[in-house]
Amino acid sequence: MAQEVANKFIENVCNHLVRNMNITKVEEHFKETIAVQRQSAASTKDFWDMLMVNMLFFTENEQAWEQQFLKMLHAKNWLKPAALEEELLMHQMRIRQQVAEQMEAAKELFHKQYETENMTEEAIIYDYAYSSAGHSMRMDLLTVFVSTPEQSKVLFDADPEETIRIVNGYIAYHTDGLINKTKLC
Repeated sequence: MAQEVANKFIENVCNHLVRNMNITKVEEHFKETIAVQRQSAASTKDFWDMLMVNMLFFTENEQAWEQQFLKMLHAKNWLKPAALEEELLMHQMRIRQQVAEQMEAAKELFHKQYETENMTEEAIIYDYAYSSAGHSMRMDLLTVFVSTPEQSKVLFDADPEETIRIVNGYIAYHTDGLINKTKLC
């Protein structure tokens, strides 16, 4: 029962976050961001590498986000919004450093992946947009939870791992729906 209440709360918050989203503005934002990256790249491969490095950052960040979220669920205590922001910024700085240190090895893997998987620019752009939108939704969702601690405490009565699974499912669902409505190439 507690999990059902938590799931419904998560569903409502996710729906609230995407309800008034303007697809045209989302599409414009991604097109502008992608154009800036394309212009700053020395070659097509360099452009693809930039997008892939960003996806690597988003993936690493997702793990840090999940750990922070689980920590709060297990402790049954929401951090204050400013404390959460500080914590997540610390993680992001650490991740940026790690990604920078792994850059050359990562690019080697990317280049092999481009060939072995016959990757297309369109696929890389959509994967990048999907990762970026998922990252934004994760941050927004956690911000809502800590900014509304009284309402969000229903999540403390549910199983933390199942709650994370449900949250990730809704994020994937909404991100997929959002990105599939855009035309980025």
